[in-house]
Amino acid sequence: MRGLAAVLLCLFLAGCAGQQAPPQAPASSSPGTDTSTPIIPAPLPPTLSTTPSRALEPGITVRGTVSAGVEAGCLILDTGTAQYLLLGADTAIAVAGAEVEVTGKAEPGAMTTCQQGTPFHVEKTQRVNG
Repeated sequence: MRGLAAVLLCLFLAGCAGQQAPPQAPASSSPGTDTSTPIIPAPLPPTLSTTPSRALEPGITVRGTVSAGVEAGCLILDTGTAQYLLLGADTAIAVAGAEVEVTGKAEPGAMTTCQQGTPFHVEKTQRVNG
């Protein structure tokens, strides 16, 4: 019987060993002095710029010359200052060498298999008379 009581006492003490005692206030502390560890708040995540970029606005129109991309089936619009990967352009109008104007939305983060130009989802394609 004593052996069983000893085993139960050991199990009880082992179960309590993993628990932590609640924090206690310092034994002697003068009024007005805080000896506790200061709490430092976690840094806030960086904020994104709220300034809209013209390239991100829906319905913008860009003009340039169409060329074939380095991958088959990819059409690039070169504006002279930027290159756009035309996605959904009318392929009867947007052919290599043609000067066109496209209206749509640039999506710099869009995934494509083409390796050049800013992805541009075309809503309207028209040839420029020149």
